[in-house]
Amino acid sequence: MTALQTLWLQLGPVSTRPSSRELLRAILGAALGMAIVGLLAWADRFAHTGLLFLFAPLGATAVLVFAVPSSPLAQPWNCVVGNTVSALWTLTLLQLAPSMPLPLSAALAVGGAIAIMLACRALHPPGGAVALLTVLSASSLLPLGWWLLVPMAVMTACLVLAGVLFHRATGRAYLHRPHAAPAVAAQPQAGKLALSQGDLQALLTRFDQSYNLTTDDLGDLLAAAEEEAIKRRFAAISCGQVMSSQLLTVSPQTSLEIVADLFHRHLVKSLPVVDDKGQLIGRVLRADLFDWLWQGHRDQQQKSLWQRLRRPARRSGPQAIAQDMMREPELCVQESTPVGDLLHELASHTVQFIAVQRGDLLVGVITRSDVIRTLLSINS
Repeated sequence: MTALQTLWLQLGPVSTRPSSRELLRAILGAALGMAIVGLLAWADRFAHTGLLFLFAPLGATAVLVFAVPSSPLAQPWNCVVGNTVSALWTLTLLQLAPSMPLPLSAALAVGGAIAIMLACRALHPPGGAVALLTVLSASSLLPLGWWLLVPMAVMTACLVLAGVLFHRATGRAYLHRPHAAPAVAAQPQAGKLALSQGDLQALLTRFDQSYNLTTDDLGDLLAAAEEEAIKRRFAAISCGQVMSSQLLTVSPQTSLEIVADLFHRHLVKSLPVVDDKGQLIGRVLRADLFDWLWQGHRDQQQKSLWQRLRRPARRSGPQAIAQDMMREPELCVQESTPVGDLLHELASHTVQFIAVQRGDLLVGVITRSDVIRTLLSINS
């Protein structure tokens, strides 16, 4: 690698290229937001009172709100409070020391604005520009007095509201949930990770990312990375290598007495139903059978809504067969399917088993236990 290439890697862009959709969304959103705020800036004699100086920092606010809405710096609290307290601090500074030299007043205005925004948990980069432009246009803005804070807050709030509506209309998340209370923070992140909100916040603090990511963003990223890592680990393993090939099946004509006996003798939650060609046509759940047996002991006049809506109608007595209780097959894959493609389905507790087929022929089933056993063998 040449010195020029090394320099480019160190000083070149670090962000990835945006997709065409994201690029178009940022352009349209920022243009719409600034058009709305621009109308406010020109209304009610704004153009004649020097408030157009404060219109400029809102362009930077628009970049955050519409281009990087997931950033904590772009959230409504940061935008509105950050810009407003920056203007408030600068006005206070200019009122107390109107004859202060420009370089000193600019330095104190920007530095103080940053300190106050941090103290208010409302850090917003355009707030620094608000402070600086207030100093530079002091001759036009000071006659307005504290009234200056109202248009600053109103224009920022309108821009944020436009961002909320625009992102909601285009299907992108903008508003982030507030920090969880201490009692809730001890809970794992949405059940995806063995990390609490406090753990995630500690990681953000450790790597100085508290103002770039929220704990929810970090939790989602870690969960996605963990899922992707496991998926790649299983990429070379096919369903045919993991499946249980010793099948326990019933036919559509198998009596429910035999089905109940199979459930009694084997610790399974469901049984595949196959036709005479070995093709999967359905499944019988242990829970459904137990419900049916329980309902059989109840008086016919006390049938529940569950019974009346249940279909097909149950046969009574020894003629009841598996076909009467059979459900549709839940999920079927081929032998060559990578196990990694099934992790999401197996992680949910709604999937009893995944049928593995060779063409249309049922050759095995995969349960969560099969995947856990394979994972343990890989790690050992």
